[in-house]
Amino acid sequence: MKPLFDMPVGNSHMAHMALQSPDEAQVRKHAVAWYARLCSGEATEADREAWQRWHGAHPSHERAWQRLAAMQTTLQRVPAHIAAPTLRAAQPERRRVLRGLAVLASGGSLAYLSWQATTDTQGGWRSWMADYRTGTGEQREVLLADGSRLMLNTRTSADVAMDALRRRVTLREGEILIETAKPQAPAARDARPFTVETAQGRVLALGTRFTVRTLGDRTVVTVLQDAVELRAAQRPGQVVTLHAGQQVSFGGDGIGAPREADAGAADWTQGSLVVNDWQLEDVVAELSRYRRGRLVCDPAVAHIKVSGAFPLDDTDKALAVLTRAFPVRASGVTRYWVSLVPA
Repeated sequence: MKPLFDMPVGNSHMAHMALQSPDEAQVRKHAVAWYARLCSGEATEADREAWQRWHGAHPSHERAWQRLAAMQTTLQRVPAHIAAPTLRAAQPERRRVLRGLAVLASGGSLAYLSWQATTDTQGGWRSWMADYRTGTGEQREVLLADGSRLMLNTRTSADVAMDALRRRVTLREGEILIETAKPQAPAARDARPFTVETAQGRVLALGTRFTVRTLGDRTVVTVLQDAVELRAAQRPGQVVTLHAGQQVSFGGDGIGAPREADAGAADWTQGSLVVNDWQLEDVVAELSRYRRGRLVCDPAVAHIKVSGAFPLDDTDKALAVLTRAFPVRASGVTRYWVSLVPA
């Protein structure tokens, strides 16, 4: 059977896409091809019936389609007064873009390299179509098959792979908390290694509770209980053990020096941002992760020192606390574009 990238997109080929336990990458390509076909304005009733057969043929097909649906839902959250002009301007290009998606799904090496370029790093299609995702201001807790707990913070995406030899979480973007399963008895201990991977390297859990966060080209790991081992992607021979109460930032080329962890590093799991002597610009930058639109800090007040606890599920309330406690005010045309400026 030919891979999808070697096939033209059309009725006869779309109806015969792989149905028996295909790998996830291939299923995602199939889902994109179906999406392009059905949204092109040229889909026939036979196309729709063939899609229904593909969709119901395997659970992985339904999962991939749900991820595309999640992406559509996210796009629909853009405020209407912002989205409408953009969509109107883009309408003449709609058919060309959708046909481009079909080319991506069916074309040759250039299309494949373009797909890889947008998925091998943080963000891109792998983030949109990850096993687990959260939008802005959302959090999600997942109980994994081995009994471990995975919690996703705002704007986070992660894939999970578990088989007879390994337990692996791949963090595409954002921030997660991992609490590995505790065996009921020593003999019941799971011998499979539990790892978290990012573009910068790998974290091996040593029966522990810890957070992992991506920050551009860096990964930050904070250990809350027990210990983890770290390896940078480009220096796998360098192994650093991080213990409870420690935090480290590392890139693909190496691991920095461990330091004392921020006391409130995991307070986001309880819905709070707890800061001690932070600069206002850093507080605002952190709150902006949980708020749709743009939230910034004027340089004139950026270095005000802030301590306190702020709710993450209501950033308007957090801003109200800041404007009452400090000589600043919130300025903006709408709630989607706000700056903290001198009062």
